Amino acid sequence: MFSWVELFGKVYPYVEEIRAREAAEFAEKGQIVLIDVRADHEIRRFGKCKGAIHIPMHMVRHAANTASPHHHPALDPEKTFALYCETGNDALVAARIMLKSGYKDVYNMGAFREWLNAKLPLEK
Repeated sequence: MFSWVELFGKVYPYVEEIRAREAAEFAEKGQIVLIDVRADHEIRRFGKCKGAIHIPMHMVRHAANTASPHHHPALDPEKTFALYCETGNDALVAARIMLKSGYKDVYNMGAFREWLNAKLPLEK
């Protein structure tokens, strides 16, 4: 029997959220990889979270695909990831792309401004 809930779950997998402070603690211990999916011009404005790798939103699908020539070497499906962007929307979409690509531990950290407001470390 057809189930809308099951279909919705496949199309839009649930993504756990993580707060910036918690993500920073895990990143400091090497337990989580921070991924910035913002555009270049957004990063130039304030920088990015310390230790984050930059994968623009339009490249996430390719960078997460282990069979793609554009696969990013830091994207090991066995690792844990926290994604963020300017508003949180692109991070959610990117996290869903990674989950649908076979990644298991993917979190939405949401908006970069939470990191800024918490005065957590930045890099250019």
